[in-house]
Amino acid sequence: MYKGEYKVTNTRPKTINSLMKYLRDKKGIHIEGSSQKKRLMNIGYYHGYKGYRYINKPSKQIPYSDFEELLAIYDFDSQLKSLFYPCVMKIETALKSYVLETMVASTHSDSFNDAYTMLLDNYKMFSTTGKTFKTDKDREKAETKFKHELKKRLDLRNRIYKVQTDAFGNDNKIAGHFLSHDMNIPLWGIFELLSLGEFGHFVSCLNYNCRVSISKELGITPSDDTNAMLPQRLIYSIKDLRNSIAHNDVIFDTRFRTGNIDKQVSNAILNATGVSNVNFTTITDYLVLIIYIMKLLGETKTEMKRVINGYTDIVEKLRTQIPISVFNQIIYTDNNAKIKALKAFVGK
Repeated sequence: MYKGEYKVTNTRPKTINSLMKYLRDKKGIHIEGSSQKKRLMNIGYYHGYKGYRYINKPSKQIPYSDFEELLAIYDFDSQLKSLFYPCVMKIETALKSYVLETMVASTHSDSFNDAYTMLLDNYKMFSTTGKTFKTDKDREKAETKFKHELKKRLDLRNRIYKVQTDAFGNDNKIAGHFLSHDMNIPLWGIFELLSLGEFGHFVSCLNYNCRVSISKELGITPSDDTNAMLPQRLIYSIKDLRNSIAHNDVIFDTRFRTGNIDKQVSNAILNATGVSNVNFTTITDYLVLIIYIMKLLGETKTEMKRVINGYTDIVEKLRTQIPISVFNQIIYTDNNAKIKALKAFVGK
């Protein structure tokens, strides 16, 4: 939810008829009749109108003149979520499987304790022991970085234990099965308990060699991932979209994005797909991200084409239902070029 989206007021709550009158008189939106009244009831005034009255931030209000325009954007958003949800869930499951397989193959164990000792030690590469520095400031900077990486590892360990404790307290079946029998939860079970953001944190703590193996297993072009950080950055890139869809939040204008996405992701996508100007300010860029990851995971051409065609159908429907000036703020003018390049990538 965008900060400042809702304001606390002392005004009396309005009935649905009063809300319709408010939209007509105060917002200049034509709305009337039992059909539109039911639609407003069904989408909810606060989740519906309040959530779709602007693009990206409250200062960019959409100049609606008819309630049907608002409904068109609401339906567009709902259809996007229906299209993307199965994709992002499959991506989450597959990425966890790839990481798990790589780790088990390396340690010959599914124990978190073994992984923590043998693989989750990326902090060591930042150690200042035995290193010389030109200035005291350089040493201080290096020591700060080492401390940060070590704390990140310790935070991960604490989070893993807390996730298990919370799951057990909430009667989670996986946690209950293992912990009630005085057994440690294996890595696969821990991964089931982790959110996608927590999983990204986990991967970021893996050492360089392990991350290289994951990148190779995914089929990422080595020149696109010289630091072996692309897998974790892909996880972080997709997590906000995944979480917003799961919580039925608004996604059509990418307001869900919590931070800047590293340019390594955009560069890798450009090199692989030929799609340029992917900056994640438009929902089309998230389609490109989804298809890029789906192809890494070996998804069929038929399924990827189905997703792309489903997206273009949804977009074209929206184009006919709202003013072009509003449409171009949601779907940018380079959309067709991106879709054309994406289709060519899938067809290779």
